[in-house]
Amino acid sequence: MARVALLGFLLAAIATLIAIVTSRPPLYVDHHRQLSSIRNIISQFRDPKTVADKTPHFWKYAYVIVNYHKTGHALSDILVKHINSNLNQFGRPLKRMHVQPRGNFNSQTKCSEMSFAPGTITVIGGPELHCSTEQLRDILLSHPDPKQPKWGVKIIHLVRNPFTMAVSNYHYHTQDPTPEPFVNWKNPCNEVEIGSHTLKDLASPLLSQPKMKIRVYGQVPKLQPIMKREDFKNIADDCYSLYQTRIGMENATFYEHLRTMDATEGLRLSTADKMNNIVLMAVDLIMFKRVRDLVKASNPNHINGDMEVKTIAMDDFIHQPGVSMYQVYDFVFKDLLPEETKITRSKTYEQSYFRERESHHYMNNHITYGKFGDTPALIEYLRGDPVFGPPLTKIEALLDEIMYEESLGRERMIAHAFN
Repeated sequence: MARVALLGFLLAAIATLIAIVTSRPPLYVDHHRQLSSIRNIISQFRDPKTVADKTPHFWKYAYVIVNYHKTGHALSDILVKHINSNLNQFGRPLKRMHVQPRGNFNSQTKCSEMSFAPGTITVIGGPELHCSTEQLRDILLSHPDPKQPKWGVKIIHLVRNPFTMAVSNYHYHTQDPTPEPFVNWKNPCNEVEIGSHTLKDLASPLLSQPKMKIRVYGQVPKLQPIMKREDFKNIADDCYSLYQTRIGMENATFYEHLRTMDATEGLRLSTADKMNNIVLMAVDLIMFKRVRDLVKASNPNHINGDMEVKTIAMDDFIHQPGVSMYQVYDFVFKDLLPEETKITRSKTYEQSYFRERESHHYMNNHITYGKFGDTPALIEYLRGDPVFGPPLTKIEALLDEIMYEESLGRERMIAHAFN
């Protein structure tokens, strides 16, 4: 139907043009107005985002911030506030929405049930994205009200190097008092269940055949499995070998293990417990890339079906908060926010971040960076561990590959802006 309509409009435009050229003109004809009307007809079939490039169109997109444990839970709320505070000058903020991905899991599609209306911003912690690429595309790009125009979805994906993520998680839960009470009753070795499925069943088919090349240990990029079913089993077996197996620890809680065990053993125990978050991060990295590639291939003009993803590592936000915030501003606002404004506000955020981190560092139990001197040693230990080292190294390589692909052509510009 769209092609028929396009042909009709083009024929009408050509007929009008012929009439202008061949007809006997009256005493005065406004040729400029007639040609302008032809341009207007043709422009209807251009990418509306190109035509309205300098017009605020934020409310025609759905915005999503995805995070995982220790990858920016608190940061997500900060980003929502910064995005909305900068939107005030354009009219109104985005409506904040909430999703419970585990509670809204669809056992048939194997994806979290979600809906993203234009003009909203949603923060999601660890979404379950185990459905097909086409199903996930429909989840992300559809919206409840077909009468409300939706140009697409923009996703800010907050991730983290899996090794620093694991060590930060260990340090976080060993604090006294513990920030999260579940360590007083949870068995860290129990298999994670999502609906009627286990995470191993849901994630291993994708991670064992990711169909994308990664570079491990500096080798040439090649297709290789990231995690197999036996990797999940090895992690569980290692956990059970540590938990409540020592003399005097038969009835000890998970927290008591973390507080009394050698740091390397406690790290293995806590990493087994939160491995589901690292696995979900890897799954989502692959699925977002697949959907983005599918949308790009099927919709090259990005008309009413665009998908953009900005992957930002929490490690970068810790070390270069200004540059990372600039990436958020640039991703959301593009040219509608002047370059100088984006740089100035990013640097202001960086100053406030460092100031607050220094003044409240040891009072804020959510911050583990800089509090523990054994972090480098524990990262190296985990890299060399026969159970955790191989899968975490491949997830690290996957993350590096995705971020490199997204950063092409942008890193040099951002570095220049901050120098």
